[in-house]
Amino acid sequence: MKKFLTLLRPVPLLLFVSLLLLELLPLRMLHMIFLVEPETGFWSRINASVYVFFALVGVVILLPVVFSMIGKRSASLDFGRRERAAEGMAAWFFAAALVFDALAAFFYFNLILTGYARDELVVATESNSPMQYYLKSGAVAALMEGLFGAAGAVFFVTLGIQDLFRKARMPLNRLLMLMPLFWTVCRLLRRFTRTISYVRVSDLFLDLLMLAALMIFFLAFAQVLGGIGGFRKEARLLGAGIPAAVLALVCFVPRFVLLLIGKGGALSQDAPVEPCDLAAALFILTFLYGRLRFAVATEMPDAAPGSAPVQGLAGEKTAPAADETP
Repeated sequence: MKKFLTLLRPVPLLLFVSLLLLELLPLRMLHMIFLVEPETGFWSRINASVYVFFALVGVVILLPVVFSMIGKRSASLDFGRRERAAEGMAAWFFAAALVFDALAAFFYFNLILTGYARDELVVATESNSPMQYYLKSGAVAALMEGLFGAAGAVFFVTLGIQDLFRKARMPLNRLLMLMPLFWTVCRLLRRFTRTISYVRVSDLFLDLLMLAALMIFFLAFAQVLGGIGGFRKEARLLGAGIPAAVLALVCFVPRFVLLLIGKGGALSQDAPVEPCDLAAALFILTFLYGRLRFAVATEMPDAAPGSAPVQGLAGEKTAPAADETP
């Protein structure tokens, strides 16, 4: 018998989380229609489904974290030069969503600028300088979100070229790798500058959870791709990536479906449909499924002379372990 290391995708975890997502999405839609007041964002009433919803959210967050801690020593990323169509298309879709988000942020910044020029009360108040007004209204955060979003789009376009065209020589800039992280931080800051968001209890809470998970994921993402910050960052991609992707879908899908079926009145002005949430979820899931592997030790009988090499599950090749024994 010989020991081999079989490289496996985290398929069981992804499937289990997908089942949880199928429970979370309809629950969230029902809450937005029947249990949340559109005007204030407060729960009009709380029943058992609310507790079930947040219990499932807790499982979605904690389970990947525990799984990543257990498998942190065996996790690795596949950096082989090959065509990755799904990841490349997801990267380009994310780039397009970042451009859309950047334009929306610049538009909001322009509204704040023109609004300040017309606001005689603010101008007449000495305690509110233009910079104070821009900071409190979220104009500075919106401007930085637009700039970092545009730079992040350049990064994902480059990554998509690498994934879709195997022979392309497009080096990834380490500074651009940080742009998605900075873009997420600015989105988080804008949540704290929206006064109305503090009474949108359910929307704000889910948004903050999603953005926190995205920040951790993009930090580990930049560290792994840039080869900085030490080792064992691969498992952190799973621990933060799956919660970020699921929460992004929970934020996007119910709002989008309600808008399609003519229930847009249940949406708050400060909690609109944001395509970047969907794009981030799709990119994270395709990236994790396509690249993340966990080495699992298996024992196999000695191959007969002249036989074909052994392959692992899902067509993954296996390699002899370092402590190979006859």
